Amino acid sequence: MENNYNSELMAEQNSPRPQLLSVSCILTWVCCGLMFILSLWGLLRDTPENRAQQIEKMRQVNPEMADKMEEAMSETSNSSKQVNTAVNFICLAFSAIGATLMWQLKKKGFYLYLAGEIVPYTGMFLSGKTSMAALSGFGSMGTTIFATAIAIMIIFDAVFIGFYAVNLKHMK
Repeated sequence: MENNYNSELMAEQNSPRPQLLSVSCILTWVCCGLMFILSLWGLLRDTPENRAQQIEKMRQVNPEMADKMEEAMSETSNSSKQVNTAVNFICLAFSAIGATLMWQLKKKGFYLYLAGEIVPYTGMFLSGKTSMAALSGFGSMGTTIFATAIAIMIIFDAVFIGFYAVNLKHMK
């Protein structure tokens, strides 16, 4: 019985997949799953009634900010929201599938993952005008929060891309 346990342990330790790669893949799947759930929840809650309620709540706090928020929301068409949501889900799929391929030590998974992580930033910068207009109502604090959130996302993505890049030598 002890020999069987030891041989299983040795087989796991001699696995061709480095531990950093395994941990990175698992964390990627967890993050992709959470982002999928949060995106789906946001999509289901994004109704004209909910937007009107948000604007009215904001109007009680700061009428000028509510006007800017309403203007920014009206500038964003439903078709652009649908395209952004579709791109978001596709990028999440690219990241998750890329991690799966890297789990199997396939190098093409890295490039798929890379595309899934970089494409959302291009969309964010292309639609940044509308986002920044909505945040301008919050003053410098809103802009600072937005910039900090983007910086943290970029740092996390860069770290994970680095983790995967270090492991490229183990992939085929």
